[in-house]
Amino acid sequence: MKLLRLAVAGLIITVAGLQFAAAAEWRYCIAPANQERKIYMTAPFLTTIAMEAMENGFHQALERSGHRHDSVQCPTGANEQAVRAMRQHADDFNRQMGTEVVPIDWRPAASR
Repeated sequence: MKLLRLAVAGLIITVAGLQFAAAAEWRYCIAPANQERKIYMTAPFLTTIAMEAMENGFHQALERSGHRHDSVQCPTGANEQAVRAMRQHADDFNRQMGTEVVPIDWRPAASR
């Protein structure tokens, strides 16, 4: 009986861990400052934070740092490699358009 209980407990822990892994997403955040011809970009990060809360958090971090900006977006992709490629493409594109890319060291608090 104890062996059965341990097996069930182990299964529950495994399933809970898989659900967390499935809920976590790779993202990075960007915020253009069109009048200044700048775009603020984070490095990719793994998070479970809701998109609205994450975008609001990045907006607030930029405001506290005195970085004027327009909208905030935190795109996601299928996996880390896809998100890194998306970010690199955004970086390359903005540089080609003459926009200064400003790296920002930020992640949602729960991702740190």
